[in-house]
Amino acid sequence: LLVLVVITPFLGRYIARVFLGERTTLDPLMAPVERLIYTLGDLRFVENMTGWQYARAVFYSNLVMGILVFLLLMFQGGLPLNPTGLSAPSWDLSLHTTISFLTNTDQQHYSGETTLSYLSQMLVLGFLMFTSAATGLAVGIAFIRGLTGKPLGNFYVDLTRSIMRVLLPFSIVGAVVLILLG
Repeated sequence: LLVLVVITPFLGRYIARVFLGERTTLDPLMAPVERLIYTLGDLRFVENMTGWQYARAVFYSNLVMGILVFLLLMFQGGLPLNPTGLSAPSWDLSLHTTISFLTNTDQQHYSGETTLSYLSQMLVLGFLMFTSAATGLAVGIAFIRGLTGKPLGNFYVDLTRSIMRVLLPFSIVGAVVLILLG
C-alpha cells in the first residue's frame, strides 16, 4: 500500500500527460511506432468521436477481437506451437474463455497447459490481457473527458496510447524487476 501511495502521483501525472497529448519521455521511441500503427490502421486524420461513435468503436473492435480469438481457439489443433497435439476446446469453453478475457474478468474453467496450446496462450490470452485492459483504460479516459466537458477523443488513438505508452512500458519495467529478483 505504501508503494502504491508513493508511485501514484508520478504514474498519475505521466498517464495524464499521455492522454492529454503532452510531451513525455517516451515520445522519441513511441511516436514513430504509433505513426506506423495509425498508417496501417488507415487513421490518416484523427478526429474526436461523439459518444455513440466511441461506443460503436469499442463494440466493433471488441467484436472483431472476440471473433478472431474464438476462431484461434477453435482451430488450435491445426495451428503451430502445439507440441503436445492438443485439440480445440469445446465450443462453449472457447466462447466462455473468449468472453471472459475480452471483458477482462479472466476466468479460467480449465487447466491452461492441458487445454490451450502455446500459441493459444500467447495469441489469445496474452493478446486479450493487453487489449482488454487498454480498452478499459481508454473508456475510463473518455469518461473522465466527458465529465470535464472536453471532447471524448478517438477510441483508436486512446487504445494505441494505452498499449504503447502505458501498459507495454510498465510491463517491460515489471519484467525487468522480476528478472532482477530472480
